[in-house]
Amino acid sequence: MYQKLFSFQEEVFKVLANQKRLEIIQLLSGRELSVSQMVEMLGLTQSNLSQHLSLLRKTKVVTSRRDGQTIYYQLSDQRMSDALDMIKDVLIDRRDITAEEYELLFSGEVTYPIVKDVVCGMRISQSKAGDHSLHHGKNYFFCASGCKQIFDANTKKYMKKETIHG
Repeated sequence: MYQKLFSFQEEVFKVLANQKRLEIIQLLSGRELSVSQMVEMLGLTQSNLSQHLSLLRKTKVVTSRRDGQTIYYQLSDQRMSDALDMIKDVLIDRRDITAEEYELLFSGEVTYPIVKDVVCGMRISQSKAGDHSLHHGKNYFFCASGCKQIFDANTKKYMKKETIHG
């Protein structure tokens, strides 16, 4: 009996041992997203994202539903994201981090406020942001690495957009 459980755990951990798949799980924490939304947020091609989602679906980490031609994904169980957050906390405790990194990760001011990703418009908690960037003394938070890459490629456009739309 335990061997089956350990075998299943091993299979899931092998699937999770990929930065993009971990990022997908973080993105889907508490929300449902379409494939096209995730393509933009992650900066992946649709075929690459589909390969990652297929592995996550096979191990029942995510579920999908179709609405017309749009496919939406969500975590099959929110506890998966919670478990990864706990693992992240343990790893952070074992690593030397700078004062700035500590402040960003653990500040009460950062843990609760909701911010808007200026690229895709997603509302995210600063503590759950996939990435961030400091420009002219202001922190910009992003849902995932793809949005940060888009921002970095055209910072003036998004800094102006953020000022106009606030």
